[in-house]
Amino acid sequence: MNKKELKQENIRLGTHGEDYGSWMSNPVFYIIGGITALAVVLAVLSFSVFHITVLGVLFSVVVAALMALLVWITWIRRQYAFGGGGIMEQVHRVVLSHLDYDGQGSLLEVGCGSGALAIRAALTWPKAKVIGVDYWGAVYNYSKAICEKNAASEGVASRCVFQHGDAKQLYFPDESFDVVISNYVYHNVMGADM
Repeated sequence: MNKKELKQENIRLGTHGEDYGSWMSNPVFYIIGGITALAVVLAVLSFSVFHITVLGVLFSVVVAALMALLVWITWIRRQYAFGGGGIMEQVHRVVLSHLDYDGQGSLLEVGCGSGALAIRAALTWPKAKVIGVDYWGAVYNYSKAICEKNAASEGVASRCVFQHGDAKQLYFPDESFDVVISNYVYHNVMGADM
């Protein structure tokens, strides 16, 4: 294990009350939960009001499948959570350990969300200046303020800057950064913009 990987092993994000959120947003649960509730109502109506057994069985199967999906995504969300299963921390360690970067200069994270990867980079390289850019749509409940609060709580606020920006069109001059990283952002870029 090299020195950089060993240092990352000692970094534990989220131990001071930070809010790193989850990669699976709450609206996903609300939508699947709502569809499940609708399927339950339709199953009950099919059996008790309309007396269409085949339709009732069909909706019951849909309810069972949706309930299984809810259990599965709840488990997956917990596995990815900081302080949970730790998969996201492992992913961040892998991303940073594969960089050919000496920790000098500046690093850009595109799609920083709650700032977790940018903050881990700042903790990994104490001399690096880290900039995190995100569009911060309403779906994930992340914001510049959350990133700044997380960075302050982790003790790296003086070296982390967060700003609103669009991954499709970044407004930095060429060669502004020594390293550019991104993680789990490309699934949010759709259509021709991808």
